[in-house]
Amino acid sequence: MLTAKSDISAENVDWWFMYKLPHNIGPSSQKTTGNEYLYYQSCGEQPLALSPYRLGTGENGALYHTLKQLFPSDDANIGWINYNDEYPYSMTADDFAKDVKPAFYGENVREKDRNHPIDNAHNGHCKGTLAFDLTSNTAFWLSHSTPRIPGLNLDNDMQYFYPEYAYQYAQTFICISLEDVSTADKIAAVLAEQHEPQVFGVHLPEAVTQDSQYANLWRLAQGINPPAYTKSFAEHHPQKAPADIEFKSKAGKIFRLIAKSGAWYDDFWINLVGPKLGVDLRVETWRRLTSTANLPTEDKGDSPSDYGKQDFVTTYKGREYHHEFVDRDGQDIVDEITNVDLQMIADSEGNQLTGFNWPYTKDHAKWAISEEKDDRGNTDIEDEQPEQDAWVCIADMNRMSSQEKRGGGAICFHETLLWQGLNEIERISGKIT
Repeated sequence: MLTAKSDISAENVDWWFMYKLPHNIGPSSQKTTGNEYLYYQSCGEQPLALSPYRLGTGENGALYHTLKQLFPSDDANIGWINYNDEYPYSMTADDFAKDVKPAFYGENVREKDRNHPIDNAHNGHCKGTLAFDLTSNTAFWLSHSTPRIPGLNLDNDMQYFYPEYAYQYAQTFICISLEDVSTADKIAAVLAEQHEPQVFGVHLPEAVTQDSQYANLWRLAQGINPPAYTKSFAEHHPQKAPADIEFKSKAGKIFRLIAKSGAWYDDFWINLVGPKLGVDLRVETWRRLTSTANLPTEDKGDSPSDYGKQDFVTTYKGREYHHEFVDRDGQDIVDEITNVDLQMIADSEGNQLTGFNWPYTKDHAKWAISEEKDDRGNTDIEDEQPEQDAWVCIADMNRMSSQEKRGGGAICFHETLLWQGLNEIERISGKIT
């Protein structure tokens, strides 16, 4: 039986969420090492709080307990499909997907790339593991933001599934126990069609074939080779419609998967997620300006850049960043979070995490919450965010122009207590600490 496993007791849970803290934040005497994390699980009784465990340090914690069900496993009826836009360095040629030609860097490259697998930049910007057990008709989906995991062919339980190189930036994880294997197959169809992920380290039961009831799992496991979604490609191919599907967890909780391919040619958060949910969003994603990856705008050359009335600019390494954008209909707004502050969050002993804060420049997570209505001038609402408005989205995609040509998605759901926790820690201001 495969399910998400809880943080402390390793019991079966319907789903869990983790937010890993970045390295070297907090009061001078309590600086983080970068493997601490906030944890929330599906019972809905405990708020978002700091876990007593740390990633990658031993046989403990939700991530370890969940992935340990797979590695190693000799059960012929258990299958899994890993995907990550950055291959683990420890991969061998045997770990590549069947339809993907193995390729490794040689010696005539920078030292950190030598003899490592070569990533396909046209695959989706997405990371995760889809696992299933045909015997018990159970499955889970782990979606996260950490490059090069799970590592393969390593000792010490694959470094307990979290490597030290990933300590630097904040990261997010969500793991959902799925209703059944058919639900995993439904998700696999969207992953193959929209995300187009870089697949590796696959294990399939013999019953999962091209002609079986799990044909989408089989298709995804073969590997995806998308075209280069360049400007030239867009000029000769129509826009590909995105996906918006509902699926259920084992306990019946409804999740929405909103996803797009590189052939959608538009801003994921402003033109897809916000309008689909019908809410204004506050978004935390990786944002770095380069010569080829700029901040997206809504004008497409037809009008001035359409920033919101409360927009402001911050500067990082000499480049400017705007932080409020509106969709092309002028209806929905995306505010980009500039800081995360944990002063309202407690540790496992109930102590407040005062002084633990960081700017978006230390955050590699991808998440969003619906904005409180009173932030838009409507004060005729109750103090608490109603359940139907308390959207939480855990995603693959950043708000960068470079990702308009890559596939990815967001898992969105209602969860008032988790929404409250994330709403308490996000900050939108012109200050970068």
